Amino acid sequence: MTKKTKRLLLSILCFTLILGYAIWYTYYAKPEQKEKIDSLTQTEQTAPSKSEENAQNTDTIDAQNDKSSKKSSKSGTKKTSSKSTKSKKSGKAEYSSKECDMGYEENNPLYFGNPSDAKTDLSLMNNYMMIKPQYTLSYNASTFNPNWVAWHLCKDDLGDADRSDDFRPDKDLPLGWYAIKKKDYQYKDYGFDRGHICPSADRTKTKEDNSMTFLMTNMVPQTPDNNRVIWMHFENYERELVRQGYEVYLIAGPYGKGGTGAKGTFESIPVELKTGETIEMVVPSYTWKVLIAIPDGDDDLSRIDENTLCIAINVPNLMGMGKTGDWEQYITTIDEIEGITGYDFFELLPDDVEESIESKTYEYTK
Repeated sequence: MTKKTKRLLLSILCFTLILGYAIWYTYYAKPEQKEKIDSLTQTEQTAPSKSEENAQNTDTIDAQNDKSSKKSSKSGTKKTSSKSTKSKKSGKAEYSSKECDMGYEENNPLYFGNPSDAKTDLSLMNNYMMIKPQYTLSYNASTFNPNWVAWHLCKDDLGDADRSDDFRPDKDLPLGWYAIKKKDYQYKDYGFDRGHICPSADRTKTKEDNSMTFLMTNMVPQTPDNNRVIWMHFENYERELVRQGYEVYLIAGPYGKGGTGAKGTFESIPVELKTGETIEMVVPSYTWKVLIAIPDGDDDLSRIDENTLCIAINVPNLMGMGKTGDWEQYITTIDEIEGITGYDFFELLPDDVEESIESKTYEYTK
């Protein structure tokens, strides 16, 4: 065998080995590799890429924000629909919730609305509703004064019961709230009367009715010239309206901080508790009152129009006021009282009637 023939045979052998390896790889090894590759490919298709993952996260956040936004929007819509803000010439009424106004029967003090949306809710410490048979009030546990007291006055409320003079803490205050006592006014040091909001003389049908007006939640620190002159004379005028054949819906309360009593000017009266803590009972700078008077009768809501008798007064809590005139010098509009307090009085009246009577200044003639 020649060398040339040997080289040819060697070349054929090498080619045969290479071809065999190629065939083996193609039909035996490659499917296993392909299976691995396919598995990796499926994994990549199942799991998002980094950019896709970020996009999905962004979509999730956007969706959550959108959901939160919708929830907030829904909540806001609900709030707006249940508490519309009412514009006033002198300001804006902060409280205007029909939900809190509804459900009171005729001759109930809140028949025409709840001025501050007060509720008997422990979370509302500064606007806590207390309902008595003789009157309804919103109590403020920060000032230790009522925000307002509302009552209905008619001939049936007036009788022969004597003045009880039994000033006492209100036991109906929630457990843990400090109840102001008679002695807390410390008249000898500060010179302010325990001034009734709902008057004693407005509740003389029974001894019990009169006694209920002496609960300390119905009091504010009032300068003597206000309580014993201006305020008292206006109370007499209210009862005179009743004797003339009217029934009257009244709401009254304090405003501001700082008044001048018989012993000087004070913003508050400190009260030391048994625990050693000192609380501050606020001395108001004004006491205000608003009323609607209509002839005795039924269906009161339908009997009020633009000509209905309405009066509002705002009296400075100062000494010496009676020297320049009586309560008529402090006549104002209901709009003005709403503007300084944020309350919304007589909200359930028709809007045109409410706007008309609340913007008028009562013209007093002796």
